[in-house]
Amino acid sequence: MAERVKYYEIYGEIVRSNQFLKQLVIGLVAVNVILAIICYIGFTRPAQTFVIKNGYAYATENYDATRSIHEVRAFCTEFAENLLSFNRDNFNDHIKTALKMCSEELEYIMYSTIRESEIPKVVQNTTGTIEFNIDEINIRAGDPFKARVTGMQIFPNQPPVKVTFDLDINIVSRTEENPFGLRITNFKQS
Repeated sequence: MAERVKYYEIYGEIVRSNQFLKQLVIGLVAVNVILAIICYIGFTRPAQTFVIKNGYAYATENYDATRSIHEVRAFCTEFAENLLSFNRDNFNDHIKTALKMCSEELEYIMYSTIRESEIPKVVQNTTGTIEFNIDEINIRAGDPFKARVTGMQIFPNQPPVKVTFDLDINIVSRTEENPFGLRITNFKQS
């Protein structure tokens, strides 16, 4: 004859399996809560990324509406050196770098002006390096920043030429290609 299973034996097994399931669910919930806390801490804590360019280190950060005068001065220095210091081998790279620092409209206008002028012919016929020595950079804070750059452009075997230009500079988001978070919207040579 087959043994008959008593009620309390079956009930004990069910209670025991429910206890295991309860512990499993509580354990999984606890692990998920811990992972959520770790993710929250990882994504919300401030992080700094440093971009090294031309021997300078720039800290990138989220968009904010402030830039220091020193950042704007370094931005103007890099722009002036790329726009006005070059030789026939690196002329295209320097101009491209300088134009990327401008707004799209200004980039197009400056590119068209350079292309239609005698500048490419002069560069190709000049041996040696054309240099630009910055004498002074005056920055006026505001929205946009106003900058005046004054210096001497030195062509090989010729007297230096005094160059002065004014820039209007807007604040934009910082990116890997634009670590300063600045963009030139107006260029006027005096």
